[in-house]
Amino acid sequence: MDQAELKKLKEIPGQARGVTLQTDANYVLRAKGEEGLAKVQRRLKESGTDFDYKQIKTMGWYPIGWRAISLLAICEVFGWGDKEIKEMGNNAPKYSFIATTMLKYFLSVKKVFQETPRYWSKHYTIGRLEATQIDEEKKYGFIALKDFKVHPILCPYYEGYFLRISQFVIKSENITSEETECIFKDGNCDRFLIKWI
Repeated sequence: MDQAELKKLKEIPGQARGVTLQTDANYVLRAKGEEGLAKVQRRLKESGTDFDYKQIKTMGWYPIGWRAISLLAICEVFGWGDKEIKEMGNNAPKYSFIATTMLKYFLSVKKVFQETPRYWSKHYTIGRLEATQIDEEKKYGFIALKDFKVHPILCPYYEGYFLRISQFVIKSENITSEETECIFKDGNCDRFLIKWI
């Protein structure tokens, strides 16, 4: 993380709930232990983004740039790439009170695709999700993330996140999530294709 990139991330308007940062910390704790989390915390301090995961309040609002900075620090410390970040995103809904509460009440695929966008604003003050196409008969659906240009590190994270949300409600052993359009690659938004057999 260079200082110019950090400065740019810190200047992005918008906020994220503390739970998003806590989810990062909890994943690192499970994967790398206290020592691993301490390394990430040191890297954040060295970068000049000195927030302490332990001081983050679950429902507090924090600068949206911290969301990307947290993931970038984790990648830097452990040498992780898109594969690991997608896996991290895939694990996040397992530990999200908001996600698990929402999914208890929506048992159909169509209902989850329709209702998921409503819950975006519970985590972020910028961006919006849209279920742009759902075809239960052909077994696919598209989710579009619009007006959310923070950092490309979040693309594989959300690819994994939407995969897990789908795995909660779709009764199939074979479900995939793929980013088919990216705002950082001349797309109008980030669009994710969910398919199942």
